[in-house]
Amino acid sequence: MLHVAALIPAVLSNTVEVSTSDIRKGAAFDNLKASWGKALNVGDFKTNLKCNYDYNDNKDFLKEASLSGDLMDDGDMKVSYDVSHNFKSKNTEVSLSAVTQGTTLSADYDTDSSLKEVSLQRDVELGDQKVNLKPSWLVQAKTARVKMMSAMGGGNVQAQVDYNTDGGSTAYEVGYSKQLEDGKDVSATFTPDSKELEVEYVDNNFEGGATWTAKATVPLEDVGNTLDAAKLTLKRSWAW
Repeated sequence: MLHVAALIPAVLSNTVEVSTSDIRKGAAFDNLKASWGKALNVGDFKTNLKCNYDYNDNKDFLKEASLSGDLMDDGDMKVSYDVSHNFKSKNTEVSLSAVTQGTTLSADYDTDSSLKEVSLQRDVELGDQKVNLKPSWLVQAKTARVKMMSAMGGGNVQAQVDYNTDGGSTAYEVGYSKQLEDGKDVSATFTPDSKELEVEYVDNNFEGGATWTAKATVPLEDVGNTLDAAKLTLKRSWAW
């Protein structure tokens, strides 16, 4: 007999996030986000329910709800799914991934664009350096993408290269992240096309039970006006 078991509490974290606009031009409320999650058992089938709220996106109702979990896991292969529905756009996205022998094969589909992306991900050895490599194909954009990440200098360096097969254009993004100490992290991302440097500092120790994030966006196109044009935003998130 099919039955729904009681919800399992505290399996998924519930969070609230409040963000500001550019505080260099006067701090003001910018957005409110919240997430709520529970683990559900339907007979022998287990799934995780997550609901997201975004004031700027859909202030009168949920932004989206999703179900995620494993379809199978026999030790040699694990197949996972994530199905989400956006209540404002009415779009439903489905992600499937299969992991076997250290390789992850993924496919993303949605009701607006059909098949969106297929990707392959695994760790490879380049000399004495281990690199996490993820090549993918963006179907609608007709773009080949390669993401790479490797440990370096006590942190992690990331790079992304996009090649559009229609126009032959190439876009790059590079980044570096490092843990300064337990609970304090910093990351920097540079995008040559937009000529912007984004620096983010995350502090879990500043206030007990909360995470503070400061993000600076620095345009580099006009070097003489860099400081005046820079934007600084703050975000506070906490569990509930």
